[in-house]
Amino acid sequence: MEIRQKYVDFFKQRGHVQVPSSQLVLNNDPTTLFVSSGMQPLVPYLLGDSHPSGNKLVNSQICLRAQGFLDDFMEVGDNRHTTFFEMLGNWSLGSYFKQEQLAWFFEFLTAELNLNPQKLYISVFSGDTDSKIPKDIESAEIWKKLFEDKGITDVRVFYYGVKKNWWSKSGLPKDMPSGEPGGPDSEVFYDFETPHDKRFGEECHPNCDCGRFLEIGNSVFMQYVKNADGTFSNLPQKNVDFGGGLERLTAAVLNNSDIFNTDLYKPLISKISKVSGKEYIKENKPYMRVIADHLKGAVFLISNGVIPSNKMQGYVLRKYLRRSAVKMQLLCSKTLPSSDYTEIAEQVFEIYKDIPDNFGFNLHSEAKQKVSEVISEELTKFGKTIKKGLKEFNKVSPKDIDGKFAFNLFQTYGFPFEITNDLLNNKGFSLNKEEFTKEFQKHQEKS
Repeated sequence: MEIRQKYVDFFKQRGHVQVPSSQLVLNNDPTTLFVSSGMQPLVPYLLGDSHPSGNKLVNSQICLRAQGFLDDFMEVGDNRHTTFFEMLGNWSLGSYFKQEQLAWFFEFLTAELNLNPQKLYISVFSGDTDSKIPKDIESAEIWKKLFEDKGITDVRVFYYGVKKNWWSKSGLPKDMPSGEPGGPDSEVFYDFETPHDKRFGEECHPNCDCGRFLEIGNSVFMQYVKNADGTFSNLPQKNVDFGGGLERLTAAVLNNSDIFNTDLYKPLISKISKVSGKEYIKENKPYMRVIADHLKGAVFLISNGVIPSNKMQGYVLRKYLRRSAVKMQLLCSKTLPSSDYTEIAEQVFEIYKDIPDNFGFNLHSEAKQKVSEVISEELTKFGKTIKKGLKEFNKVSPKDIDGKFAFNLFQTYGFPFEITNDLLNNKGFSLNKEEFTKEFQKHQEKS
């Protein structure tokens, strides 16, 4: 992928050392299931430890965000959200700070990727009175000057609060545990100039969810650490933690707002279309996007040594595969053999076959056989479950399906809550998870 290599080369020319991607499952971090951002493996160094490769680093990190299963997984299906993605990243561990970072990223976008600066918009941190962290006026002024140098003087820098322009592993400042680093961030958005959808508000703006704007990069200024008493102190060093989704940057370069039309997903979509007999058109797109995302994530997890189970990482892998099968059933109204899914999965190896080893993805062709075996075994077993569960599901009116019914499907046929909820969402209804949980607890007590 040309953009990936361009990015790494750009920062290597500015004194950065390329470090390999960490694998999705970290051996030394029991607090999280997966690597979900480029900074995660670097936390000790952001807190002040010396990195063996120096204080200016660059890489492309494979990431998986599926911690809150329903939240993360339910976002997939639109033109820009995935649970698996590649994050281009550069870091300053006490070296440079806002001035260099923002200027370099702007240069990369406009000079290296040839993006029109008129189509770029910016968000910065508006400050937080509760945590007494000030407004980021400095970043706003830097951006203003960068645009003015291009002859652009209209307002394109917007201020947002902690929900949009603060970054830490745990989210909002109030949710951060003692000792965790965090900081204000500045995001860059690309404007596809699509018509605004007023379902998302009267006025469009960079952080609007209507689809016109797409975030393509986020510079986090990691300069604070949370204290035990809830206050914040400055870290021993000011850090930069940049992350830019490769899929989204590619979409911007193509001026096509659908990341599934990039070469990171096109081969998967094409194969899904072939095995399902369906075209990648409006009503089919959500199903095909979920299948593509989930099978790509599954391939990387299996290659990382994860196998389907009812716990931890294995649970997410199982959900990936089962949810792919259900979406395929809904797409083409029939149960496909597991060999069709292994054919789709093989496209992931094709997409990444030319990635140099120094990127650290470790998606070698030797893993193909293992991936095929795991997918085949899991989906062959689940194929029987789908048929039985769907038969029972279709006997009942959607408005009469509640948590108790969902639990009975789960207990009798092994039909997961999330799958039943997916099916109901498809019909414009939703399940109450609390009802399901109560039924589950009753069953446990009886047992």
